[in-house]
Amino acid sequence: MIFLICLSAFIVSDDLFSVFHLGGFTVRLFQLALLPVLAKGIWRWLARSVWPVGFGSLLLWTLFIVSFVPNGSLLSRSFFYGLWLVFCVLMVLGIVAAIDTHEKLMTVLRWYVYSYAFSAVFGLSQLLLPLAGVQPLLVRQWWFPERLARINGFTYEPSYYATYMITGWVMMDYLRWKKSGIPGLRVCYWLVTVALLLCSSRMGWTLMLAWLGIRVFWHIRENTVPWRKIATVSAVLLIAGAGLARSIDLSTLTFLATGLGVSDDTSADSTLGRWQIAMQTLHIYTSTPIIGVSLGGVAPAIGRQNSATIVDNEDAKDNEGLCTTLEVLAASGTFGFLFYLAYVAGLFRAMAQLPQEEVLGKALGWGLVFLILILQLNQNILRSYLWFHIGLLSAAYRLVPHAAYAVQPVVQHA
Repeated sequence: MIFLICLSAFIVSDDLFSVFHLGGFTVRLFQLALLPVLAKGIWRWLARSVWPVGFGSLLLWTLFIVSFVPNGSLLSRSFFYGLWLVFCVLMVLGIVAAIDTHEKLMTVLRWYVYSYAFSAVFGLSQLLLPLAGVQPLLVRQWWFPERLARINGFTYEPSYYATYMITGWVMMDYLRWKKSGIPGLRVCYWLVTVALLLCSSRMGWTLMLAWLGIRVFWHIRENTVPWRKIATVSAVLLIAGAGLARSIDLSTLTFLATGLGVSDDTSADSTLGRWQIAMQTLHIYTSTPIIGVSLGGVAPAIGRQNSATIVDNEDAKDNEGLCTTLEVLAASGTFGFLFYLAYVAGLFRAMAQLPQEEVLGKALGWGLVFLILILQLNQNILRSYLWFHIGLLSAAYRLVPHAAYAVQPVVQHA
């Protein structure tokens, strides 16, 4: 079981390679790999030996989503998304059931760290190989066709790549700070750092700055700010920047502004577009505040507001919401949304209550915080790596001694 979880860590973010398309929907290889883990989770749950933190709220929210499937205008999509959510819930249950000792948790977390480094190396290869005249794999966007690629890893686009990678980056930096002892952690951290910086996602850059701000605050609070290192790095960056400014015609870099959406026109379009879609998603909720449209019904409902014809899942994808919280609100209705909030709040409350020496749980918890934050500017809540991460976090919580949801000795040796 542990091998299957470790294997899945390497392919859980894959949207392009290890996938199968069935009737317009996507089935991923990691889902098939985790089926035995899911079966174990169901068995242990029925035996009443597994109950992850907040699992009752999660089940009730899932019940609302599944019950509202008929309210979606594209029934096949709503049904598939309902099944997808059920799979995610069972994945959390299965991971918690399989990881029942600290040794297993440490093993999985070590390979989880390595999976992010693997994704970073693959992403960097997409950027560097064309410069050497070699065609890279799975590139979806280019700065200059066939010459300079934008990093997207195994995901659909750079913003999705940053959404996935920011979770591991925050987690690894916390583990590095607390000296967790994972072999090769420092190298993995810097690989992910470089990949995140070069993937050119504004959302990723913003979240990186936010995390660095938190880290500086912690250093100030502990009076351990490495001022000498900060001053040295700043001086080097200033000198390098001045040298580049003198040697490069900055007008040749205008393509960066267009690609990133940081020029006046493109930035405004991006901001207004996100705001408009957020308001459209909110309008779905205000139209039916009690009964939601289920997760698969949000995109078709937005499409109707845009006078678009939605006949299949491909049409619906062009009208996805861009804020997961509003998406869940419109999908769940008021009462279902309360159970979703209770579940997420329960995960964060459990993290806050962890002792400082529970480094693994704290690191996974902070990774989840930043993943939830970046998903407020993206879609959708059924990201597989989100629920995989929640499964690992729930397993870490359950291994905390004396916690209400801790593994009991009789279960641990079963």
